[in-house]
Amino acid sequence: MFCLKISVFFLLLTRLIFQIESTSTDINGGEKQCYIQDTCEGCLGTNYNCAWCTDKMYEIFPRCLTRNELIQNNCSLENIWENKQEIDVISDEELQDFQNETNRAIQMKPQKIRLKLVKSQTQQLKLTYRPALNNPLDLYYLMDLTWTMRDDKKTLVKLGAKLSQALQNLTGNYRIGFGSFADKPIMPMIMPHAKENPCAAEGHTCEPTYSFRHHLPLTDDVDKFVKSVKKSRVTGNLDNLEGGLDALMQVIVCPDKIGWKEEARKIVVLATDGFMHFAGDGILAGINLQNDRKCHLDELGEYTESLVFDYPSLEETYRELGRRKISVIFAVTENVVQTYQQMSNLMDGISNVEKLSLDSSNILELIRTSYETFLKRVKFIDNSPTFIEIMYETNCGGQLENLKKRNYCTDLKMGKEVEFYINITLKDFPSDGNYKRTIRIEDPGLSEHLQLEIEIQKPCPCDEEEVDSELERQLCTENGVFHCGKCKCNEGWGGALCNCDLSTTNSTVSIEDECRQPFKNPVQLGRICSERGECDCGKCYCFPGYTGNYCECLECLNCDPEIADCFCGKCVCKYGWSGNRCNCKAEVDDKCKTPTGEICSERGECQCGKCLCKDPFVGTFCEIGWENENKLCQYYEPCVKCIILQKLGTYVCENVTDICSNSDKQQFQYSLVTELNDDVARCVIRLINNDDVKCDHIFSYYRPDSSNNYLTIQVNDCTPVNPLVMGGFISLFTFLLGLIVLIIYICCMRAADAREYAKFLEERTHSTLLESPLYENPIREYLVPQLEEDDMTI
Repeated sequence: MFCLKISVFFLLLTRLIFQIESTSTDINGGEKQCYIQDTCEGCLGTNYNCAWCTDKMYEIFPRCLTRNELIQNNCSLENIWENKQEIDVISDEELQDFQNETNRAIQMKPQKIRLKLVKSQTQQLKLTYRPALNNPLDLYYLMDLTWTMRDDKKTLVKLGAKLSQALQNLTGNYRIGFGSFADKPIMPMIMPHAKENPCAAEGHTCEPTYSFRHHLPLTDDVDKFVKSVKKSRVTGNLDNLEGGLDALMQVIVCPDKIGWKEEARKIVVLATDGFMHFAGDGILAGINLQNDRKCHLDELGEYTESLVFDYPSLEETYRELGRRKISVIFAVTENVVQTYQQMSNLMDGISNVEKLSLDSSNILELIRTSYETFLKRVKFIDNSPTFIEIMYETNCGGQLENLKKRNYCTDLKMGKEVEFYINITLKDFPSDGNYKRTIRIEDPGLSEHLQLEIEIQKPCPCDEEEVDSELERQLCTENGVFHCGKCKCNEGWGGALCNCDLSTTNSTVSIEDECRQPFKNPVQLGRICSERGECDCGKCYCFPGYTGNYCECLECLNCDPEIADCFCGKCVCKYGWSGNRCNCKAEVDDKCKTPTGEICSERGECQCGKCLCKDPFVGTFCEIGWENENKLCQYYEPCVKCIILQKLGTYVCENVTDICSNSDKQQFQYSLVTELNDDVARCVIRLINNDDVKCDHIFSYYRPDSSNNYLTIQVNDCTPVNPLVMGGFISLFTFLLGLIVLIIYICCMRAADAREYAKFLEERTHSTLLESPLYENPIREYLVPQLEEDDMTI
């Protein structure tokens, strides 16, 4: 038994020595807390770098250290449990546009990652997205074929030739389908007598009312689509509320009937000019069964259970759209746009609203605009549980200057990559004990996704069975069993090595609680040994630098016992000494006294003749406070006021001697200057002179010791200007200025005239004088030649 006590003593001694070394050498604040932990769970949860040793032959008592420290102290590698994050990219295929050979496009990379998460630690992944070119498009046109939409049907038939070209411009790999809807064929959605011909009131014959009819599966033959639309017939119902959600749900949940392709971008265009019935409206017709979200289309494409199941809710429709990766475009007329916009806001990411003209003539432009909108935006969502936090960061391919916390981007360019940085943090352990999770990160409109296979590191992976052997009991002083690096003590024993006899302690208080400092509230206790020491059998063994029964006090540093007493880490000065270390004689405190006798203006502490001011006070004596409020300025102001008034001859202070002296009757010395230096503290005093003008004067103070006070005063002349003199000066200045301007103007005019005259003279010397044709004689004379006689003979 004696040998056993000796071994326990040496173990405790070794433990304390190691803790001393660790305290002096640790740098990282979190790692310094490792050796305090005495359980595997507490060790791994304290800091990521903390590790736990379960080696039975480990001789150093602190089993919670860093990995390197445990190895240095001969803990075998196979017995070191540590926090270890892991990331393994399983599938990382390169991005590619749609390939006919493989019948697929790759728009996201990587595709699958395996992660191991540690509590309170964050793993970052990079997800790259690029919109693929020529991606397949499945477009299903779901049309309201009630009476008011008859013109829209005709327009759609006329646009058939252009529809092929419009879809070809979007993608070379498209298919189109067609379906129509009206409402539930039952009262009060229709009138019973008009069931076979709901258009009788309009004087026309039309198709009996039906809920939803699937006319054409998805096909790449546009002619078939046009023929199908042309062949369909208009029907009617009673009100302006249609069964669009009934039809939309069947389009979603009947992939085989509709012909949806998994790899295609799936879009439903729902065209209508009316509102929709929602879940609960079926009760009006006695239909109270909740929509079962299953396919009920017969061989002819008719929805057979419209009178059995209620309309689906918007939430049910949204979930099915997201689950099956289908987007919807609400092409609606202006009178119902606002209502459908509110619906679209609740179906964010997978829906869009476009304004449809009264005859649907702009439907091709709406399809193009909406499709491009879906292509140019991406928004990632995930199904992570509450204890796993996933945050997204991106700059949207350079659209933003820096990374922003957002999971979406808009206005993307085709073929351009966008990077998202995904931060995954384990906030807590799962309460159900399931430490493996599968999380999908995806865009609601894409068939692709990133799959995260997550393994959560358990609080402490000590799974070996407890063994009650001689070695395990010796490690715990024969009073317990060693398991997972820790002693599990027998009843009546406690302590890290089960070496504390609980029968000798207060039975109402645990051993650890005896090492906790009690507070005023008896129920509240401090931490074990203030986390500055080790508790052993109810007694604290403090780490270096700490002292006290609970290690609650710092040790006094440089505290001379001849001039001070140490009290819980603070030097309490003996008479005649002051300062933090009591190394200053008390008489030097006179240098911290203001003329009023206050020490540091009662705003700080005097340390060896120098004031250490409390925030926010500043100044030699801590006299300057908020908004430059200054105690000494206020103190010297009466004296300075007397001096200035006497200087200006305004007033003579009879008691200036008393005003300008301190409590010891020492006179203030002062000097008058024209301007103060810029590097001195300034005080401002405002006085009213004989001319009732407020004038600011400036002064500064200097106090080299407790008996001498020096004031430097700048007296300003604020005599007002005589208005008559000022008016005369302004008038004279204005007259002279006008006269100068006039002279300059005249000189400029004369110079201009001289230039013009010189130019005239020069032109005259080179000109030729011509007589005006007005003065020429209008009569002209011509002389006929006289013929000779010979010439007159014939």
